[in-house]
Amino acid sequence: MYLRYIFISILLLFITISGEYLLFITFQSLGAFKYPYVKNIILILGVLLPTMFVGAMLYGGRHFSTINTWIYTTGGIWLVVFTYLLMGVATVLLLMLINNSFGFNLPIKLISFILITISTLVILYGIYNANNPRIVRMEMTSPTLAPLWQGKKIVIISDVHLGIIRQGKFMKKVVDIMNSEKPDITFTLGDLIDGPSFPYKEGFAPISLLNPPLGNFYVEGNHEAYSEEYPIFKENLPENLNNVTEKKVIVNDTQIIGISYDEGRTADEIATELSKVGYDKNIPSIILMHDPKDIPMLAKSEVSLVLSGHTHKGQFFPFSILVKMLDSKYFYGVTNTLNTMSVTSEGVGTAMTPVRIGTTPEIIVLTIK
Repeated sequence: MYLRYIFISILLLFITISGEYLLFITFQSLGAFKYPYVKNIILILGVLLPTMFVGAMLYGGRHFSTINTWIYTTGGIWLVVFTYLLMGVATVLLLMLINNSFGFNLPIKLISFILITISTLVILYGIYNANNPRIVRMEMTSPTLAPLWQGKKIVIISDVHLGIIRQGKFMKKVVDIMNSEKPDITFTLGDLIDGPSFPYKEGFAPISLLNPPLGNFYVEGNHEAYSEEYPIFKENLPENLNNVTEKKVIVNDTQIIGISYDEGRTADEIATELSKVGYDKNIPSIILMHDPKDIPMLAKSEVSLVLSGHTHKGQFFPFSILVKMLDSKYFYGVTNTLNTMSVTSEGVGTAMTPVRIGTTPEIIVLTIK
């Protein structure tokens, strides 16, 4: 798994530096560098920032330090800046082409300044937005679950991504908001951790403050599998957080089942996993699963409700559009497949960069009717 992490890091470095070089030669052709020392500084930063970010990713896989958190966070923000610079340059080049093709005289320099200003403000908002989780209320109709769960307050989170960027302070903020709703039960739908090393005991400590009458239930996601310290992570999970990955428990006369994360699972494998934990289609069921892609297969097994996360709803524009295109039905919100209801959360934390633009760091309060 660590070799895969190294491969992804190197690929990210290559893509970023290649893109930065494209930006550099574009700005140079537009005469943006009037002084040689400015050009040299840009060149150095263009190599240094992504290299430090990738280095922080690799180092952070097995070691934690405050300095590394700052390096990684800076690099993560730079990825968003880089993305918006690419979009800005593409826009400016398109406007120049329009000027040349149709004889227009659009004020390119003024438009460029406006784009840079807007992008800066949007990214600053994205950093603020990502650090301030909010309650999102959802409703769904389920004749199977309604007699048991109507009037119960179900609070759902996913994708906290505790690690280099988010730690105990952020977890405390999330838990305080959850407790303010006085939940009857809570569900955490994977990627509680980001993968890299961090102070687990301190990071998880706020979870111990969650004590709903029906309990707290959690299923692991793909980022738990990325951890090089998985045994240490498991040892430090609070006792009040019931890890139901590949397990079944009965709560309020309902099966609560955790389905493990798998990138390429078949319908038969889903059925086998359900059978192993003792799934009974004659009993109401709530399936916790990190990735929503397997919802259609679970619907064939006649489960009552599937809760998932993973998509982040794209986390920040323009990736939010791409994610919606790839999985238009299950990428977010309440859906119905056959007789199975499902809820996909866009997550409360962030992966790789502490920025959310066009998405909400959400804590779902679900009402069943």
